[in-house]
Amino acid sequence: MTKRKKRIGKRRSAAVETATNYKLMDAFAGHLTRVVQVRLFQLYFERLGHLGVSPGAFAVLTAISSNPGIPHGALSDVLAAHGPNITKLVDRLVREGWVERHKLPDDRRTTGHFLTATGKAKTDAVLKAGLAHDKDATSALSAAERATLLRLLAKLDRALAADSHPG
Repeated sequence: MTKRKKRIGKRRSAAVETATNYKLMDAFAGHLTRVVQVRLFQLYFERLGHLGVSPGAFAVLTAISSNPGIPHGALSDVLAAHGPNITKLVDRLVREGWVERHKLPDDRRTTGHFLTATGKAKTDAVLKAGLAHDKDATSALSAAERATLLRLLAKLDRALAADSHPG
């Protein structure tokens, strides 16, 4: 029987030990990945919510920051998200004044995404806070364990991406 701390509402300090059996569910990588993602998102909103950037927007801003001029399809691919969802999110970031779309000089048929000066400043602030959040959220792991976790997640992502077929 696995013991877990269970959150009550949004108060992290109100953890209660439960004796619920999670053994079967914990045998599934997808289940554990989803549970960890939910917990990471909860912490993200608690610690970075005041910055006004959702985890999805953070991912888009970071991808554009690392790849100025990234086309829409490549942005969707790198974030493993459907094109229409990325369109809605980028539209919001354009309205916020953080992202601009421009035709790419080497292929005028393709639109690239770029950060504005405001978007760069916002991305830099969120990235700094996000890195601190990620380090804190994984503090239960040693540096070697964290590196192994990231390497294994990246390996699994590559394998799943190679097997996926857009539907």
